[in-house]
Amino acid sequence: MTKLEITKPNFGELTQVASDLYWAHFELPFRLNHVNLFLMDTPNGWLILDAGLKSDHSEEHWEALIKGPMKSQKVAGLLITHYHPDHIGMAGWLQKKFDIACYTTEKEHFTAKTFRSMPDDEYAKIFRNVFVRAGMSEEDIIAMGPATRLYKNRVHELPEFEIIKAGHEIISNEGKWIVRTDSGHSPEHISLLDSERKLYLSGDFLLPRISPNISDNFFDPLDDRLGKYLKYLNEIQSIGSETLVFPCHDWPFKDGAQRAQALIDHHNHRLNLLINELEKRTITIMDSISIIFDRKIGNEQMHFAIGEARAHLIHLDVTGKAKSVIDDNGTVHYSIT
Repeated sequence: MTKLEITKPNFGELTQVASDLYWAHFELPFRLNHVNLFLMDTPNGWLILDAGLKSDHSEEHWEALIKGPMKSQKVAGLLITHYHPDHIGMAGWLQKKFDIACYTTEKEHFTAKTFRSMPDDEYAKIFRNVFVRAGMSEEDIIAMGPATRLYKNRVHELPEFEIIKAGHEIISNEGKWIVRTDSGHSPEHISLLDSERKLYLSGDFLLPRISPNISDNFFDPLDDRLGKYLKYLNEIQSIGSETLVFPCHDWPFKDGAQRAQALIDHHNHRLNLLINELEKRTITIMDSISIIFDRKIGNEQMHFAIGEARAHLIHLDVTGKAKSVIDDNGTVHYSIT
């Protein structure tokens, strides 16, 4: 993998990365402290790719762009890659600002709409079930309460969305982008490939420095999202080494096929660690966290770690390498087959 020598834009500014593609950089108040957004120049005006988190920082960044490089430019629409707050949070704000069409996939829209409209007590119940299922103690579950931010605190009221599917074409001033959809980090995540010019907008699915969080499905406990993500990583290697990859976190790079293989190796290593442990004993999801992570996980990141750990255990279960049993308390225990 090779980092591209492209200067990262300052907050509220744009860096041109292709003749009709621009990179914006927004601040986030998390451990992962930024998100990359993109703007595509099309015959109908600019298409915004992702919106950023609902926050004062995001509003300041957008106002700076609108008064600066976007001034007097027609905005044609907004495309949201997936439902996570740092990508969809400002979508409703932008639709009201520009009176534009907004696009995403059916499953991303369903998940965002469900979480955005869910009553607070129901949202808290979902997370409690996640923690009980993982084998977390009651004391730790209570301590986790403040760390599970409500989705709607980070997402403006959702805009009206038009649903698009894999294969959808987007025509920019000098290229043709094909929508790809995949499951893993989210249920039906959008990425965009201009194969003729060898440009790939990878969203959160192919990142240069970190592995995107692969989490279990709140609505389908047997959904093998890790298996689907590994399928994506195998298929995306077809972009080769010369395609320029523009991710939603960190920096642009090439040799995407090499990076995809490295991520496959990373997840296979974690699966092997779990198999080795399962050969010795039965484990819970909480047990598995210390096996696959080489750092202490704080409360703010714990629900991500639980999702990641369970996604690996679900993959072993679905592929017949482990089996699961739920005890009377609702905790899942995994053992070797």
